[in-house]
Amino acid sequence: MIDINTIMKYSKDLQVLYVEDNQDTREMTLMLLEDFFDKIVTASDGQEGYEKFQEQPIDLIITDINMPNMNGLTMVQAIKKLQPEIPVLIFSAYSDLSHFMQAIKLGVDGYLIKPIDIDQFQQSLYKCIHNIQIQKENQEYQRQLEEKVAQQIEILRHKDKMLLEQSKHAAMGEMIDIIAHQWKQPLNSIVMHTSLLESSLDSMEKETLKEQFLEYHENLNLQVDSLLTTLDEFRNFFRPTSDLDTISLQSIIDSISILLKDELLSHQIELTYQCETSLNLKVNANDLKQLFINIITNAKEEMVKNHLPSNQRHINIYCYKNKNEKIIIEIKNSGDGIDETILKDIFKMNFTTKENEGGTGIGLYMCSLICEKYGASIEAYNDDGAVFRITF
Repeated sequence: MIDINTIMKYSKDLQVLYVEDNQDTREMTLMLLEDFFDKIVTASDGQEGYEKFQEQPIDLIITDINMPNMNGLTMVQAIKKLQPEIPVLIFSAYSDLSHFMQAIKLGVDGYLIKPIDIDQFQQSLYKCIHNIQIQKENQEYQRQLEEKVAQQIEILRHKDKMLLEQSKHAAMGEMIDIIAHQWKQPLNSIVMHTSLLESSLDSMEKETLKEQFLEYHENLNLQVDSLLTTLDEFRNFFRPTSDLDTISLQSIIDSISILLKDELLSHQIELTYQCETSLNLKVNANDLKQLFINIITNAKEEMVKNHLPSNQRHINIYCYKNKNEKIIIEIKNSGDGIDETILKDIFKMNFTTKENEGGTGIGLYMCSLICEKYGASIEAYNDDGAVFRITF
């Protein structure tokens, strides 16, 4: 036995679309429906019912079949295309098999013959309400799940941001070491030239002294220019910015070669590059610099760690467009390559083969994040050494 109070507990909150062309039948049936529903939208044929369904939220449809303009089954078919899960009750004076079978194919929740039996109506209504409650619970569960997913995505984005900052701090420490090393030689040269100039003042004739002074002056200017160029490159690298600019790939690689010049020379590593001058990318310049620096630094460390002979230490960069008009960057080193068993893992967060040397596993992971940020892809493979291939 269906408890009518249980039905009414939920039915009062539902909005019902009731479609019936016969005015007397409509008015009599409304007296029954108003005991269960507070919000009832009425229509006199299927066309009007379909239009009203589109205008406002409807929880349940109750409809006759035979009506002018559009019959009830045609209306239900059209509505089900918009909202497949909408519950439907058919009230019909006809019990022919064809109508009944068509209603079943449309997935109606009840087919009641007029005059309506109150017990049958309550049972069908209970079934509809039960289905509606399940749908609402599923929708609420979906909403909560989407909310949790959104929260987790936000947490992951925050973690990625923290990792990026951590990576930049690590890069800053490395760069400070490079700055110290890179400035040592020109500073030593400046000191040496000023000392030579001082010691020459007493021993040289005036004309000879003038020539020597001009030579020293030129050399000092060259060293100072070198220091200023390096300083500008490092200052730009560490200056925080989120601006996107259309940047020449050639200029980025030129900048990287300045930043890493002395560091690579100190380890007897030769850096060469071939880049089509017309290749441009709309990126943040520092992101792209960090991408190159991470890969090149990683290659340098592997060649040094594996004691590769100095005459075999090469890093080559190739930039070109493929036949699909995609920009390809290949960074290839002459080392021993990457262990095939770890190739699939090297871009994962916190993966490192240098645990005992303070490795964090951030560098190559950050490369993958930078590529992802610009819709690019990155892969690594072996070809007489390790090759990192980036596709924009």
